[in-house]
Amino acid sequence: MGGRPLGQHFLHDPQVIDQILSVAKPARGERILEIGPGRGALTYPLLLSGAQVTAVELDEKLANQLKPSDNLRVLRQDFLQADLQQLLPEPPYKVVANLPYYITTPILEKLLSQGHGLVDELYLMMQHEVAERIVRPAHRLSGSLTHFVRFHAMAEYLIKVPPKAFLPPPEVDSAVLRFKMHAPPEDCQPKRFFEILRRAFAQRRKMLRSSLKGLVSDAHFSLAGVEPQRRPETLHFEEFLALERASRVQPVATEN
Repeated sequence: MGGRPLGQHFLHDPQVIDQILSVAKPARGERILEIGPGRGALTYPLLLSGAQVTAVELDEKLANQLKPSDNLRVLRQDFLQADLQQLLPEPPYKVVANLPYYITTPILEKLLSQGHGLVDELYLMMQHEVAERIVRPAHRLSGSLTHFVRFHAMAEYLIKVPPKAFLPPPEVDSAVLRFKMHAPPEDCQPKRFFEILRRAFAQRRKMLRSSLKGLVSDAHFSLAGVEPQRRPETLHFEEFLALERASRVQPVATEN
């Protein structure tokens, strides 16, 4: 695999590591999940806090290099194939991880959609551009991921990290975000909500009236208080939620 298995960029800057620890605040006895620990730059400081760390590492060589400890459980497996109920006994867990760029979105989606009742807070390093997209609703950068995240958690941008903090340095900046899990919205059908998001952002240059045709009618737009001429990147989460709720209402037939 060479020095950089699976395309990872290994965090090595002590100052950045300290910043992450200062916001994540690992505590003695706290259960922490780390995905892709790599060479242990975060793992060992987390252990020094007295936390109990479960580290999931796909690369066999890296997994074998992590030094065993009473407080460290190393699992050599693909996180995306893992059963979270089995992976995370005795919840809740805090997640602290430097995510590989190429699988950031699927890892995040798995944690949020399947992590309710198992994880409560996540501190995740990812590409700066993805982080910006997540925390900027009703903006040209926003997309379906923005609102998927908001459905499950509140996201906050914490730290911008330069390329030089990694070996080898990536070509782009990184960022650390905090996600605070919350219950999904009440009176919402998730499958329909995400279908509205998918359809809207699949044709993001089109007006919502066009991209959501057959799913949301003009009467539904009116009921939700959303102008059908708008484009998806202009909407806030609450407006998409209003559209989903309105779309389930059978329009009242008008008399001639």
